[in-house]
Amino acid sequence: MPRRAHVGRLQWRIKELSQRLWVRVSAFAVLGVGTALMGFVLKDVIPFGLAGKIGADAIDPILNIIASSMLTVTTFSLSILTAAYATASSGSTPRAVQLLIKDSVSQTVLATFIGAFVFSLVGLIMLKTQLYGEGGRVVLFFVTLLVVIIVVVSLLRWINRLGELGLIGDIMTRVESSTAKALANRLESPWMGANPLRGSPPADSVVVPPPVVGHVQNCDMESLSELAEKHDLIIYVTATPGDLVHLRSALFHVQNLPLDQEQADDIRDDLVACVTVRPTRSFEQDPRFGFAVLSETAQRALSPAVNDPGTAVAVITRVLRILSIWQEGRQPDVDYPRLYAAEMNADDLLRDCLLPVARDGAGIFEVQIALQDCLLALTHLAPEVFGQTAAQLSQDCLVHARQGMVLDSQIAQIVRRSDELQATARAVVPLV
Repeated sequence: MPRRAHVGRLQWRIKELSQRLWVRVSAFAVLGVGTALMGFVLKDVIPFGLAGKIGADAIDPILNIIASSMLTVTTFSLSILTAAYATASSGSTPRAVQLLIKDSVSQTVLATFIGAFVFSLVGLIMLKTQLYGEGGRVVLFFVTLLVVIIVVVSLLRWINRLGELGLIGDIMTRVESSTAKALANRLESPWMGANPLRGSPPADSVVVPPPVVGHVQNCDMESLSELAEKHDLIIYVTATPGDLVHLRSALFHVQNLPLDQEQADDIRDDLVACVTVRPTRSFEQDPRFGFAVLSETAQRALSPAVNDPGTAVAVITRVLRILSIWQEGRQPDVDYPRLYAAEMNADDLLRDCLLPVARDGAGIFEVQIALQDCLLALTHLAPEVFGQTAAQLSQDCLVHARQGMVLDSQIAQIVRRSDELQATARAVVPLV
């Protein structure tokens, strides 16, 4: 069975929690307290005199060095991250900054520095309580050596990462990787385990609206299915991850709700609880957001203030590389027979991503020819998926090119490329 694209609510929230900095810092604090307790328990077990032989009496100055140096390094690292966030926001798009914030290397390194500082403080406090004997000092000495090794490795990783952190190439690589992963997950189960929703939900279904305005970030299909089985419901999921919802829109359309109003309200509350709505979009389950962020990066590069068409061309290449994994239509793999959901639309995805680039790069030949080449390549790779959409979008791009470019020879090249695309698409899929 294919890997499921949908993620349960609990699993999604655990993953979200693991990306918080305080969780990793807390692990070091727990290590410090655990070391203190272990040293106290084992202080009478460790042979007398061992502390003097291995130099464990020097633990006080070692902990003092760690405490003072880690505080300085942490402050310096925070200033670097702040500068990297500002650079990423101005160089690409503010929407890409959340990938920097969630960067595992940066978080781990920063958590290591702060955690080592907390560990040294805990160790010093426990030493000053005079609860340790020589055996306790031995335990603390060896654990401190382990922390020092971790800090040194983290410093090396941090130095290696600083050379590229926040640069436009680094940001685009992060966005490409996140988008490709989200798209691959969604393609494994285009309907998220539900039946395909063709057209609109039935007219006799009841609308279940969201309680707040925002974007859907996660939809727990398994919990929805359990509710549908329990109450004999048919649920049409009309708001999938990435969609903007408001108080008069529909998260679901539901059939067979009980006539009893109180019971129906309770079921609605349970259904709404299966969906996480947040003020912003996220990359994890929303591939369209990743494509939109890439498009915004290209648009900023094409602005008169930046004037960097090379970045726009690089974005188009990355879009092609991501979409190259979508080479055939998928068949429904129904895990939840009482649920219906809409499929991700290739037309909307391509238009949201490439049409703004065609508009802002209307007068730039390199951008226009790259757009036509991208659409032609997608038509060759997956004509059933992209053929008709690419042919129509090629014509729209050509209109922008005619309006923005002045050299007839360049326009003629773009026209020839567009005609080739039309012929390729028409050979496989009749154009409407």
